[in-house]
Amino acid sequence: VCPKWAKLRKNHKEKKSVVMLVICSSALRSLELIKSMTAFKGDCRVLKLFAKHIKIKEQMNMLEKGVFHIGVGTPGRVKALVEQDGLCLNSTKYMVLDWNWRDQKLRRMMDIPEIKKETIDLLEMCIIKLCREGSVKLGLF
Repeated sequence: VCPKWAKLRKNHKEKKSVVMLVICSSALRSLELIKSMTAFKGDCRVLKLFAKHIKIKEQMNMLEKGVFHIGVGTPGRVKALVEQDGLCLNSTKYMVLDWNWRDQKLRRMMDIPEIKKETIDLLEMCIIKLCREGSVKLGLF
């Protein structure tokens, strides 16, 4: 997915941004992915970007105070953080959509109307433009 990960991770010093953004359909799925990526992430910092038990102001404060390499969350929360200038996507290099994972009802993220709308809104808001400029690579997992 990202052959230059070690270099990108080491050179990333910007606050309010992440190098890789992973979008999942739910907070529980986000937590599952965070746990399963321990071998990949190495010594980088991962930030949870979902609404379950975490207020948006807390996440904005964390983004302002620290440097994070990977953000994993739901499209609704990521979109809200971008809209409120809590998360800047200009230094984001990779965006991964958790495309094929299915919930208990066998629905993928694009089968759930609310998640589909939030994801499309997020893509239209800024991601498609960044992809066209060549600064962000979009991947489906």
